[in-house]
Amino acid sequence: MFNAIKSGEDIKGFLDKTNSLHDGYIIGVRYDNNGISRIENGHRFNPEQTKLILQIMVTSIYDTIVEIEFENLLEWQIKDNQWDITETTVMFNEDHWIVWADDVYVNRDEVKNGSYVIAKSMRWRIVER
Repeated sequence: MFNAIKSGEDIKGFLDKTNSLHDGYIIGVRYDNNGISRIENGHRFNPEQTKLILQIMVTSIYDTIVEIEFENLLEWQIKDNQWDITETTVMFNEDHWIVWADDVYVNRDEVKNGSYVIAKSMRWRIVER
């Protein structure tokens, strides 16, 4: 069962239950874009039909797999530098988009040094291995 992130309390619950993804490693990434359609003389792009699914193994909670699903993506980047996640950020920005980053969020430019997602929605769950 997925848990939606819609409020500050939801964010706090996510960070508490996932140990802030501390000692986490990205082990799976899946991107879907079902929002590209043909139109006369080109294509139409609908970002509302985009989805990104991350699977993160969190070794600090007994190799638990946390699956995070983002929809309606504005911007994203996944870097596989093989370093563990020591801290994660989840917040709403000034435009009410959800921001996830694999480090402490300082500013929009700084977040681009690592993995991050800016999307309209985020939900998560613990998956069995």
